[in-house]
Amino acid sequence: MICIIDYELGNVISVKNAIDKLGYACKISRDFKDISIAQGIILPGVGSFEKGMVNLKKYRLIDILKNEVIMKRKKFLGICLGLQLICETSEEFGNHVGLSWVNANVKKIASNKQRLPHVGWNKIKILKENPLFNGISNETMFYFNHSFCIYKNKNQNYDILSECDYGNNFVAAIQNKNIFGIQPHPEKSQNQGLKVLDNFCKLKI
Repeated sequence: MICIIDYELGNVISVKNAIDKLGYACKISRDFKDISIAQGIILPGVGSFEKGMVNLKKYRLIDILKNEVIMKRKKFLGICLGLQLICETSEEFGNHVGLSWVNANVKKIASNKQRLPHVGWNKIKILKENPLFNGISNETMFYFNHSFCIYKNKNQNYDILSECDYGNNFVAAIQNKNIFGIQPHPEKSQNQGLKVLDNFCKLKI
């Protein structure tokens, strides 16, 4: 079973509908038992970084997620804000501390020419072979909706799986062992997004 974390900031219904369509068992929940018995965890997200951390604390989800993902090494996928929340910090509307599962910092998209937020379809460049992008061709279009992102850094403890060019190249997907994160919304990215979710659900870690 895949557990889609309900912390009142994710488009959880869209994610569940996509996984249901693929034929996998999934459940929207913040119940500790559901999280503990799940084979995989998805943290979607729409909204501000600060509110995301506030809600994770409000529902006492930080420790259970750390136990299941970091200690037990269950497969995990953070989508959009869900990717950003696993970083160390974010500069969105101040300076905020994240879950710190990866040593990345969330920054405003650095572009003087492009409008923010970055909304709509854009190509991703796949940088290395990875099971998350099995069957996905390079420069495939995905749907984005964000104003903040992460950039490559010298001391990163994760692999950059793909990038996107929006004025400058930013990180579109990462992996750190059992932890995956993707900036675009696969649940809104039609067949190619369904393929990414399918690849995640069938992963054996």
